[in-house]
Amino acid sequence: MNARSDDDFDPRFDPAFQRGFDGASASDAPRVVQRDARRASPVHPPEPSATQPYVSAPAIKLPPTRSDAADSEPADAAALDDRPRPNPFLIALSVVSVALVAAGVWGIQAARAPFLATDAASTVDYVGLQILQFLSPVSIALGVATAIGILFVYAVGWQKRR
Repeated sequence: MNARSDDDFDPRFDPAFQRGFDGASASDAPRVVQRDARRASPVHPPEPSATQPYVSAPAIKLPPTRSDAADSEPADAAALDDRPRPNPFLIALSVVSVALVAAGVWGIQAARAPFLATDAASTVDYVGLQILQFLSPVSIALGVATAIGILFVYAVGWQKRR
């Protein structure tokens, strides 16, 4: 290990924050070198590059835009256009939500069906029943959670419009 005396301080750092500092005067501290603004090199903005002069093209007649055509339509049709279009992803999620709940209910009914018969000689696939008994409630829970998420998105959108 390197032997170091207590008077040796790292010149990069303030001695007050180094081990062995006994509160000596600030004159012992290394002086901070301040830059002289007069010695700094002046900063010149970059010179603009030579560019070709801009030549404007003649005006082109464009077909009327939708706002021009909307003036000729009746007021009822214009009111219908102001409605926001439904989000296709939310519609797809709604379909998935309903399908998950329906599949879960079907799975519960399918898992119960072999045990509703009165005959004792039924052949039952117990692995398939275990899978249905596990996945059916999960499917219902995911469908309900998806529906709640969709309602949340609609509620946030409704709140922003108000």
